[in-house]
Amino acid sequence: MRKALGLAALAASLTPVLGAVFGYNSGAQKPGGVKNQADYENEFRAAKALQGAPAGGFISVRLFTMLQDENAGNKPIEAIPAAIATNMRLLLGMWASAGSAKFDRELEALVTAVNRYGDAFVRLVDGISVGSEDLYRNSASVEEGSNPGANPQVIVGYIQKVRQRLSSTKLKAPIGHVDTWTAWVNGSNAAVVAACDWVGMDAYPYWQSTALPNNAIEQSPRLFQEALDKTRAASQGKPVWITETGHPVSGRTWGQSVASVENAKRYWNEVGCPRFGREPIWWYKFQGDQTGAEPNFGITPAGQLTTKPLFDISCKPPGSSSPVPMPVTTGHAGAGGPPTESSSSAATSSGIRNSPRSGVSGSIILSSAGTSTGVRNSPRSGVSSTTSTSTILLNSTVSSTSSSPATNTNGADVTTGSFGGVFAALLAVVFAV
Repeated sequence: MRKALGLAALAASLTPVLGAVFGYNSGAQKPGGVKNQADYENEFRAAKALQGAPAGGFISVRLFTMLQDENAGNKPIEAIPAAIATNMRLLLGMWASAGSAKFDRELEALVTAVNRYGDAFVRLVDGISVGSEDLYRNSASVEEGSNPGANPQVIVGYIQKVRQRLSSTKLKAPIGHVDTWTAWVNGSNAAVVAACDWVGMDAYPYWQSTALPNNAIEQSPRLFQEALDKTRAASQGKPVWITETGHPVSGRTWGQSVASVENAKRYWNEVGCPRFGREPIWWYKFQGDQTGAEPNFGITPAGQLTTKPLFDISCKPPGSSSPVPMPVTTGHAGAGGPPTESSSSAATSSGIRNSPRSGVSGSIILSSAGTSTGVRNSPRSGVSSTTSTSTILLNSTVSSTSSSPATNTNGADVTTGSFGGVFAALLAVVFAV
């Protein structure tokens, strides 16, 4: 009995960095401008009330920039006061592909937000992402001159700068970087992994047009798991957060993968549902593009915000009328924790869609040989892409006229920080004794 109690105490001391999170990605742009606080509040309320959702609705949102205006000033993004008003948790993003001067503005906006909003803001923060797919866009597979990214040394320097600047503030959230799984398995990016508290993985089987035997929807669970396993193997024991994945409800067929509501539902059921409630995941995305751009990944339609998805998202087991319950998690402690909610460097066949979902335009790209890379390149930070292919406006939602209404390398399914697998194993021993 004494042995069991000792193991239980040890297990209790292994506090997870982040428990299960059911979140989504949200850009800063809308047709004709950027979202304001009312836009974000409307969006967050709708996302939290999503009908049939396993957790009752999304509980966290991933952002791509800290700036309300990408062109001037250091004003913090108005998603922050909206999150405070709606009790929406935040995976913060800092755009890192526009040079050091722009990144310094991102950092100043973050510090300003901490000082301005204090605990009301800090308690909602799940983590901070320094950059988004910068390493992929810095690779040789990206068309020259097409929305360039940043090299590993730059990202490491930015992470160190953020740590140093936040050390004297009350925001103590874990800091990581989000990139394509192909960027993480590239050994030349290992220094970024070492600098992170967590690794954010973006993976889309839809874009893997050269995957073998093919990337048809029935191959998606295998392709996604392979990407996740490879990322975990390269993560140096750091927790891996699934920061982007999804399947389009409409758009062109890419390889053998057909964009349709039926296939989006199948992807949700076979890739999403087994992971919801078990590890941090931010889906791409909540609402379809307001411009009608394709492919469209929204699980709710463009236009007026709605809580009714395009397909059943309840994750109901066969023959059951009840959705799969989501474990309650308090998530990460920004300062006491958020509120409790009841391969190679080549990007071909990577399944990555690269676009700065802070909101601006992006493009489908081709490799230098003119073949599909399976990667979409577009700046989510609000910086327009200059590629020659057709432009896509990402993640637009409501207009300004709207009124307010750990995994680790052990391969475990549960991502609860770097100690997740050990924690589960210890509990098993305790109950066995």
